[in-house]
Amino acid sequence: MLFRTFAVDITLKLMPSEVTQLEDEAERASEMLRGKVIAKVIRNRPTEVLLEFTDGTRLFVDRTVDALELSVTGGK
Repeated sequence: MLFRTFAVDITLKLMPSEVTQLEDEAERASEMLRGKVIAKVIRNRPTEVLLEFTDGTRLFVDRTVDALELSVTGGK
């Protein structure tokens, strides 16, 4: 029996509203984190990165099936 492997190139196209939503989310996160200093990087799960800042703010970046989730908590 002969098996062949095929490479598949999948390009996801985002709708304009999705692009705007992602840009807005990125801008809000940037504003919340501007000027902060990272104290440590923590990996609690294989799909998650947690950045903890010196003022107690935390940025969680978590990969889901089809997206990246951002969450900013705490801080001053």
